[in-house]
Amino acid sequence: MQKFMLVLAVVFAVNFTATGSTPATRADNSGLVTAHRGSSHTAPENTASSIRQAIKDGAGYAELDVQETVDGVIVLMHDDSAKRTTGINKPMWEIPYGELRQASAGDWFHPQFRQERVPTLEEIIEIAQGKIKLNIELKNNGHQKRLAEETVNIIERRKFTADCTVTSFDPALLRKVKQLNASIRTGLIIGQKSANREALFTDRNYEVLSAAYPLVDEEFMRLAAQHRKQVFVWTVNDIKTMNRMLKLGVDSIITNEPAQLVELLRQRRAKS
Repeated sequence: MQKFMLVLAVVFAVNFTATGSTPATRADNSGLVTAHRGSSHTAPENTASSIRQAIKDGAGYAELDVQETVDGVIVLMHDDSAKRTTGINKPMWEIPYGELRQASAGDWFHPQFRQERVPTLEEIIEIAQGKIKLNIELKNNGHQKRLAEETVNIIERRKFTADCTVTSFDPALLRKVKQLNASIRTGLIIGQKSANREALFTDRNYEVLSAAYPLVDEEFMRLAAQHRKQVFVWTVNDIKTMNRMLKLGVDSIITNEPAQLVELLRQRRAKS
């Protein structure tokens, strides 16, 4: 609790010092800084507050997770069950949007966020437009019906194609996205070594490999460059590993500490 209040105080002080001041801009950090589930150490994950905080922190991207409710609404949620973040002890595919919307999505994190609600993807894109890009992870819970289709519909309706990357552990979902709209950039998430490592780089259904950072080394980066794949790494929260990933030349670092990474990049620029 003390750590949370200290972080909150620092954030408040930075935002309050000058009404005309702005956070580090997206251009300053291009896509190198991705806030994991938004700025999830300062605000409840996958909420409007965490996305707004990522913008304030100067992140170029916010990573978020999307699933379907039983009535087909695309909402932000990481776990298969809504219990951890809302108290609703049901799997996502059994919850109507109206029931989910009534629950607090922030009280578990801190009472200050008691009024936070589970947002729809459309609401988050409205917040993000012109301010931050989105890494939209399609969660395969085994019960999705039109997750890829509805996500693409929302992206197209909001004219957000150029400002997002759609990622997933499930190659079939990425293929579906490409079939629906080939101009949407996609990325395969990988969390463990593959028996056929090189095959990861030759698949044309995605432009990005989003890899657990221990998997990424010089050979990984060489293959990525050879096959024109971008490389995102997750989830990096310490300075030493951030520096190592930057030295390797990754395209984006997914972190729970976006403000810390923004500051590291500022220091590196000052030295160059």
